[in-house]
Amino acid sequence: MKISLAWLRDHLAGDTPAEELARCLTKVGMNVELREAVGNDESWDVDVTSNRPDALNHRGLAREAVAAGCGTLRPLEASLAESPIAAADLARLEVVDTAGCPRYCARVIRGVRVGPSPVWLAERLAACGVRPINNVVDATNYVLLDVGHPLHAFDLRFLAGSTVRVRKAAAGERMTTLDGVERELVPDDVVIADAEKAVALAGIMGGADSEIRDDTTDVLLESAYFDPLAVRRTARRLGLVTEASHRFERGADRTMARQAVDLAAELIVRLAGGEVARGVLDSAPMLPPARQIELDPEQLCTFAGCEIPPSFVLRVLAALGCDPRPGSDGMRCSVPSWRVDLELPQDLYEEVLRHWGFDRVPSVLPEAATAPGKRLGTWPVTDQARDALVHTGLAEAVTYSFITSELDAATAGSPLADRGAAVLLDNPLSARMAVMRRSLLGGLAEAAAGNLRRGAERVLLGEVGRVFFGTGQRPREEERLAVAMAGRQGGWDRSAETDFLDLKGTLEAVLEPLGIEALSWRPTDAPVLAVGSGAGVFAGDQLVGIAGRLAESVSSLVDCPQALWVAEIDLGHVGARTVPTVRPLPRFPAVVADLTVRHARAVAYAELVAAVRAAAPDWLEAVQPVVQFKGAGVAADEVKTTLRLVYRLAERSLTQDEVNAAHFALMEELGRRLPVSFQ
Repeated sequence: MKISLAWLRDHLAGDTPAEELARCLTKVGMNVELREAVGNDESWDVDVTSNRPDALNHRGLAREAVAAGCGTLRPLEASLAESPIAAADLARLEVVDTAGCPRYCARVIRGVRVGPSPVWLAERLAACGVRPINNVVDATNYVLLDVGHPLHAFDLRFLAGSTVRVRKAAAGERMTTLDGVERELVPDDVVIADAEKAVALAGIMGGADSEIRDDTTDVLLESAYFDPLAVRRTARRLGLVTEASHRFERGADRTMARQAVDLAAELIVRLAGGEVARGVLDSAPMLPPARQIELDPEQLCTFAGCEIPPSFVLRVLAALGCDPRPGSDGMRCSVPSWRVDLELPQDLYEEVLRHWGFDRVPSVLPEAATAPGKRLGTWPVTDQARDALVHTGLAEAVTYSFITSELDAATAGSPLADRGAAVLLDNPLSARMAVMRRSLLGGLAEAAAGNLRRGAERVLLGEVGRVFFGTGQRPREEERLAVAMAGRQGGWDRSAETDFLDLKGTLEAVLEPLGIEALSWRPTDAPVLAVGSGAGVFAGDQLVGIAGRLAESVSSLVDCPQALWVAEIDLGHVGARTVPTVRPLPRFPAVVADLTVRHARAVAYAELVAAVRAAAPDWLEAVQPVVQFKGAGVAADEVKTTLRLVYRLAERSLTQDEVNAAHFALMEELGRRLPVSFQ
């Protein structure tokens, strides 16, 4: 906001140097960012925060300077002579929308002569970045910048029926504003109308039909208080930002409406002549009582963490207009009408501390009696899972627990996500955060897709987090682990795209430190996975997870540019491994024997290995895949799988005869368990 130094001094008694004034304002949060010479004056650019509409004028800044110790505040008075003719005989006021306009004041001035403003007024407006127009309009702008209350002047002859009616706009109603743009109104808009049509957008901009012209003689001067929400809604819809809307949106001073119209009327008569009709048209002359706030000086010192003299507190609050008086718990303050931001004792604490100086408040940690924390039973598992993700080479992701309803519905087809209804938020921050997730796959897929769209050649992401299900009054929470992979995963000697085996190997490496080693993988169809690519992860007969390529329906929702392989594991079936198990190195050599099995393609590798282990002696140490052959000499619905069997005893060396006998017995038992033949 731009202000004039000379204008600011008009409100201050004393001769405080300009440098001291700028320093005081900056100290209390009204940062003077630029000082520029304008003739015999200075133009200052002051940064006023959005919660301080009372400081968007010279008097408000002068009040802050006085509270900071720069002189005293001059009284603000209007010396206004009225004519015998009553304003009520010349114009009629009717406020229909009292919610949108709690107070409307108007004065009537007759016999004005519109012309250029005097040099002193034009220079002051120019120093504040306002273009001079004519003496009547400039007078309203002057009062706006002086005391902070917006006003508007109507040419009374163009108000049909000499009537001012504050109402809601009619559907489809149109009006042309001062900028020459015809605007279509909606029923939520608050307008100033005459007996026939809308003539101004309340709190935003006047209409071209009733503007002040060179031949204007009779003026109706408006000074009102409009609802901030109503002004903001209309201004945003129309894309209009004016000096008036900037202040009304933040909260104007309802009490100042009467004083501002008097000040403007006096200035118009002084600049343009004419006479002011007797009385004010005022829709709400009875004002609500001032808010009362109790302030306890001891609580203030506790809050600040340092001693602040009561005399300083009294001086600052009095200078800010809070009228501190003795109260039941220390002092009672009457909140001035222009301070719409003061509601709680803590607000007054902030006012005192602004002027005391935040840099004088010691940095001390607050004292608090807290109970010792308690670790949840699931924490050891989730901690180990996060470590396993990182040790396997994945980057840990932390995504939001809230997702869109569309993404929740798309990922709810997972067997792990259909365990309860979605938990909807009553008041979501946005539509993208409307539902608490039932699966980690949605958020993790969004993160992976975002990396791929930004040029990442490969993605290796993992996440450990909670999912939520609506099951009664309180949602149920479950711990999950998820993995997302895409792109070229190999090193210098392998540049193939990610496939299911990459995902499977990574997931097994992650789960092995958690104590989940005896996993089996079985074909599983899930809507969240592409048809034919999904597998269920089983621990025994218990489904603990799913893995596969993300379905196109989900990929399109997250705008993923290529195939994404994902997996999700329910950690509720995992117990924490508090003590790692260590096996000594074997003392005796192993005997290795290969076994080539011809079997139907429908027999999964996991099923084959499980049958081999069930048929083998206890001293079968490992079953390893060697090669799988499909082609010449093998039926189209069959496959040949070569397994390497590792036999070893802990207490002695095995003989070849023992191994051969066990190996042939295994083949015989395996043939009884599965429809297989041997090479």
